[in-house]
Amino acid sequence: MNKGIEKNFELGILAVLLGIMSVLSFANVIARYVFHNAIFWSDEICCFCLSLSAFFALPASIRLGVSIKVDTFTSILSRPLQKILTLICNVIMLIFLGLLTKGTFECMSKAIESKQASPALHIPMSVMYFLMGIAVILAILRYIQYIIKIIMNKEEKVLTEADEVIKDARENAR
Repeated sequence: MNKGIEKNFELGILAVLLGIMSVLSFANVIARYVFHNAIFWSDEICCFCLSLSAFFALPASIRLGVSIKVDTFTSILSRPLQKILTLICNVIMLIFLGLLTKGTFECMSKAIESKQASPALHIPMSVMYFLMGIAVILAILRYIQYIIKIIMNKEEKVLTEADEVIKDARENAR
């Protein structure tokens, strides 16, 4: 896989979703106050983009090593114990994400059976559940990558990679 795509895949998706939300929200404000006629479907698309951004932020945070955690207890442990505890926590997260994936695809199949659709645009809700499931599967893959880095003693490299991505994003913004 192309290294740039692998590094920035989730961030690209998040940028596109944020762009869509920004443009549609702005256009709807203009339409509502200037033309006195709101774009009836923009709120629905913005809601979908916000939901998907929450799901795609999970693998992005795992990839960059910036997920929220309380490490007061683990910081007093020795380095080998920290590594073991981190591995245990990551395996627990993999189990949780596996259950979440199962639940997401169960919701998708029920939405397909019931032909559930969004109210404004009649988008099949199974599409949304499918995309959310893809994001969770991507998070599972990112956790597996992280576990491999820990086992191979390369977990410090995650932080330097996160710094590189942030640096690249700042340079590209200029």
